[in-house]
Amino acid sequence: MMIRQATLATPASFSTTKRTGWFYAGMALVALTIVFAGFGTRFYSRPLDLPPLPPRVVAHATLFSTWVLLFVAQTLLVATGHPSTHRRLGIATIAVAAAMVLSAPPLAIGLARRGEPRGADPLVFFLIIVLDLVMFGAFVAAAIYYRRRREVHKRLMLLAMIILLPASISRWPIAVKNPAPVVSGVLLALLVAMIAHDLLVRRRPHPVSVWGSVIILVSLPVRFLVAQTAAWHHFAAWLIR
Repeated sequence: MMIRQATLATPASFSTTKRTGWFYAGMALVALTIVFAGFGTRFYSRPLDLPPLPPRVVAHATLFSTWVLLFVAQTLLVATGHPSTHRRLGIATIAVAAAMVLSAPPLAIGLARRGEPRGADPLVFFLIIVLDLVMFGAFVAAAIYYRRRREVHKRLMLLAMIILLPASISRWPIAVKNPAPVVSGVLLALLVAMIAHDLLVRRRPHPVSVWGSVIILVSLPVRFLVAQTAAWHHFAAWLIR
């Protein structure tokens, strides 16, 4: 009887796993579209009449793009049933993520020193970059730690991808003048989709989806509140001097 029940459960389990795999692949492709929409004319198809980007910016943008493409590839490998290749490629994904975490702080400090972005408080922008970087590193590190727990691992990796998207969303034409509501709205939509998928396939949200979403959403207003304080400006000015 137990053998019969296990046999009957296998097709449904396989179908659920397949649907889940394609959901994460779809989310990865959405993230790729968001990134290209934000950086398309600023990096990928930069007009020739614009001045060339500094080498350090090109290097960081290349690392960022590589990570996004690896994320898409990894989700597609899982969705198409190639877990062994997914695991082997994971080493390259980890290496690129580590390089991003190490290379971004000097770039952020350089932007703040030059007073960029123009027309905004550079120290506020500096905090946003730093916090996104810290959260990205934390999500990826946790995903590596829980790499043998598939349900936890894939959600943490998706959260790591989502927290990188504000930089792209804020460069959309509709977000240039007032990025906060657009960034918040897009991130909320992605996180709701993640939890809705949990409800569809698990009948309940996964704890990682819930707590990860809470952390990201709470961080959005908190970072702006902290960035406006004199204490942050004093500390940031000391840090970039």
